[in-house]
Amino acid sequence: MKHDILIRIVTIIFQVFIVVTIVFSAIRFMPGDPAVLVLGTEKGADPEAVAEMRKTLGLDQPFLTQYIDWMKGAVTLDFGQSIFSGIDVTESIMERLPKTLELAFLAMILAIIIGVPLGIIAALYRGSVIDSMVSALAAVGISFPVYIIGTFLILLLSFKLNLLPASGYVSFSENPLEHIQRMILPALTIAFGLASTIARMTRSSMLEVLNKDFIRTLRAKGLNERKIIFKHAFRNAIIAIITIIGLELGNLIGGTVLIEYLFNYPGLSSLLIQSINNRDYPLIQGSIIIIATIYILINLFVEIIYGLVDPRTRKQNR
Repeated sequence: MKHDILIRIVTIIFQVFIVVTIVFSAIRFMPGDPAVLVLGTEKGADPEAVAEMRKTLGLDQPFLTQYIDWMKGAVTLDFGQSIFSGIDVTESIMERLPKTLELAFLAMILAIIIGVPLGIIAALYRGSVIDSMVSALAAVGISFPVYIIGTFLILLLSFKLNLLPASGYVSFSENPLEHIQRMILPALTIAFGLASTIARMTRSSMLEVLNKDFIRTLRAKGLNERKIIFKHAFRNAIIAIITIIGLELGNLIGGTVLIEYLFNYPGLSSLLIQSINNRDYPLIQGSIIIIATIYILINLFVEIIYGLVDPRTRKQNR
């Protein structure tokens, strides 16, 4: 067990190192000079002013020197200061990250609550009207882009029915009720597509298990149908469901860009877009590395859940 944990830790460190190196290298090839952007159009035209600003930002150093200096700080989560705001990058990320995590986890919980039961029902009533309705709804959720779904929900629930605020963010400590109200629309928008994917995966996994011989044997012995479905069939089908949930949750952390923009939500993804537009190297690097690290850790967490749900996974890892 200790050996497995050690291997996973080493693997995570190696993966993060690869991500850090790729991100650092790729950003240096982005078009546009941060020094010119910081100085503005008028001063940016002055070569001496540009050279001085590049020196101030450390961009005049060789690539390897910049990389080593930045890595020394990154090890201790010191990503430097934002080129434009001058605020500590780690501080900016830690201010935005909880908001993105909250939105992502709320959307995932809603998606699971909606998608798993619909998938089970569709599998149990295969070929029926219910199955067709669930499949059609899932197809709509997967096919439509999130910004179209979000716009529709804003028009319906906010402007037409006046049930929820259209956009913005209020902290929980400031106003708990309004905080929840403003979270519902963006979370529902994300959850709609996720629930569709989870429902389809749940349906296909349940159908595969329900057609196995041991299920027929249990039914032949007269075991209660509810026990067959939830204790035996669903337990065997849940591995595939956990896989898709884990993958989608990892994608959610960095994939809420359009949602945060549409609902004026101050999360990490919107911060990343702003930093890219400004060619803010430290902020871009810090944001991407934090997102990638969370994605890697989520995959590790999913592997741990595998072991808890399916003992065969633990035996294979030994």
